[in-house]
Amino acid sequence: MDREAKVMRRRWIVRVVSLALFIGLIVFVTVLVFPYVNDMKSASGREKIKEMFERFDTFWSILLFIVIQAVQVIIAVIPPIQIVGGMMFGWLFGALFSFAGIMLGTFVIFMLVRFLGRPLVEAFVDSKHLERFKFLHDEEKLIRVLIILYIIPGVPKDVLSYIVPLTKVDKRDFFMFVMPFRLPAVIMSTVLGQSIMTGSYVLAFVMVGIFIILAVIGFIFREKIIESFRSRKHHTKE
Repeated sequence: MDREAKVMRRRWIVRVVSLALFIGLIVFVTVLVFPYVNDMKSASGREKIKEMFERFDTFWSILLFIVIQAVQVIIAVIPPIQIVGGMMFGWLFGALFSFAGIMLGTFVIFMLVRFLGRPLVEAFVDSKHLERFKFLHDEEKLIRVLIILYIIPGVPKDVLSYIVPLTKVDKRDFFMFVMPFRLPAVIMSTVLGQSIMTGSYVLAFVMVGIFIILAVIGFIFREKIIESFRSRKHHTKE
């Protein structure tokens, strides 16, 4: 066996072991946080989580919240916790801490996918999503397309976090120009969380109404927009 073959074999072993360890860690964390998943679905459960955070010093509660938010990005089955962020820290700081966690989780995914490659993505992303967003691999105006996808309500942002590193996108451009477009949805969630805590139920109902309207708009138009990108790329190739 020549030197190059040995190097390739070692890389393959390292990647397989790293992938196994990462999946094992995700399974462990999922089992660990699963009791809180059901709590997120009810007001009393969210209040219980808030009380858990309040037992910690302010710094540690913020750090714990950011880490949990990062885990939520990595494990998409966990419900979004931005609402709890608004309940705990107010809409502004809740949004900032949530966004910090989203950036951290996305960065971890980005670097792991760049290191481990497609096998990691296939372990966490359904094949239909891989096929659905395959056009991103050949997209020339990738940053512009990603910004549009991140704006559209209903597009699975956490799924995109796994798929984007497989493309030719520059890491700096992605985090500087695309990720900030997750902030509007985060802010809406933290405003809702704060309004629930302060008893501003009119504002809470308004925010829920806006969520529903945006969700309906996203549901109606997201497939058409994605299909238009795919069709455009197909015509360009022809």
